Amino acid sequence: MSGVLRGAADPARPGGPARLIVGNTNNEHLVSDLEAFPPGRRAVAGNLSARLLWMLRPGDVLVLPQAQDERFVRYVLGELGVDRDSVTLLVPPPGVVGHDLLTGDRLSGEAFRRTVREAVAASGAELLIPYVFDPSIAALADHLGMEKAPEGAAFLEAGGADLLNSKAVFRAVAAGIGVPLAEGVATRERARAREFAGRLLARGDAVILKQDFHIGGFGNEILAPGPCVRQIGASALTVLADDASVGRYFEDDWDRWTNGGRHPAVLEHYLPDSVAVGAEIAVTSGDVRVLNAGEMRMAPAFDGIVAPGTPGTEAARATFNEAALALSRAVRAIGYRGLINIDGVVAPDGRTLLTEFNGRLGGSTHLHCLAEHLLGPDYAAHRVLITRNTWRVPSLDEALRRTRSAGIAFDHADGTGVLLICDHTRQFGTVEYCVAARDLETAMGIEKTLAALFADRS
Repeated sequence: MSGVLRGAADPARPGGPARLIVGNTNNEHLVSDLEAFPPGRRAVAGNLSARLLWMLRPGDVLVLPQAQDERFVRYVLGELGVDRDSVTLLVPPPGVVGHDLLTGDRLSGEAFRRTVREAVAASGAELLIPYVFDPSIAALADHLGMEKAPEGAAFLEAGGADLLNSKAVFRAVAAGIGVPLAEGVATRERARAREFAGRLLARGDAVILKQDFHIGGFGNEILAPGPCVRQIGASALTVLADDASVGRYFEDDWDRWTNGGRHPAVLEHYLPDSVAVGAEIAVTSGDVRVLNAGEMRMAPAFDGIVAPGTPGTEAARATFNEAALALSRAVRAIGYRGLINIDGVVAPDGRTLLTEFNGRLGGSTHLHCLAEHLLGPDYAAHRVLITRNTWRVPSLDEALRRTRSAGIAFDHADGTGVLLICDHTRQFGTVEYCVAARDLETAMGIEKTLAALFADRS
């Protein structure tokens, strides 16, 4: 069997051959210590791969870590106009950390590989699109006999994906080409980290401390000189009011932040009340281009997007996009091809700063795919999308019923309304939604209607 292995530069592109899509979200190559990941959070993190259902086209094969409610699968495919019998969903047996995440060991079992091989042969799939290209994906491709695409394969097979999901590497590359960064350090040295944090805290500034590999802000913590600091982009906040408390903190917790010295920790000047922004960029041998961009909603960690964003940040977002494109050109120069997601902030003083990159599919890839499919390739010119990742509901069925009865479910003829994007009811009692509207005011109005449907659960 022949085929192509590549990070898809634009997975929403219509037509083309069938694909094998692998939802290896938040596995051991994206999260430093899976055992330390809280079990409930780990279950949701793995289930984020269900977003990839919105990428499906007839003939595709999708590998997921967790079985999905068939009602949700049929809802997604019905919205896309894809026949359920034309796609194949596969879930491998549990691995060393159970069934939540698609870790590499789950893809290596001979029986499961045989199942994948048979599904790929039956569908005629030619492209392999993983969430992140890691060694288990390279091994799976070799087992299936899929050829390596000449564009970018050598970089990925040599471990390039690890580089482009490292916060420390991001700081080095971004600093090297001169794009704007927050004051900070990336270090394995406890003394250097303590000195940096102590210096900023002593002058009344806060610090954000980041594990090198983690997702969605859950490996981040804010160190603040006092309690009145708004917590954005981090799952925890610790007040360190004096030098002695700073010393104790780094004495007690440093091994956790560096994973026993295996990875550097990243410390940066934290700018309260900043607006988080992001862009997803396609990197090819010919160019780099923004696929989608907007503001990220933080509550306090990543909880959705507003695309293209609010009017007040329009100029700053344009500056951010230019810096993100410059960084993407540097990444292209070292051999990467595929999608890269770049994050940043618009500070209260108007400065635009970049904060990290991730060379993989991301938190808006599925939105780009569904929007192109349902609204057209120019959707950003005539639609606003707002999403929320944690809408608490009693059940998927009830959420669907109430959005329809309220008259706000997605209308294909009009191209507006609510889509339920990911079903976490089994794991967390929530669903993700996307509102499509012609303008931000209308989108926010629909969202208020949504919030009122289950106000007792908010």
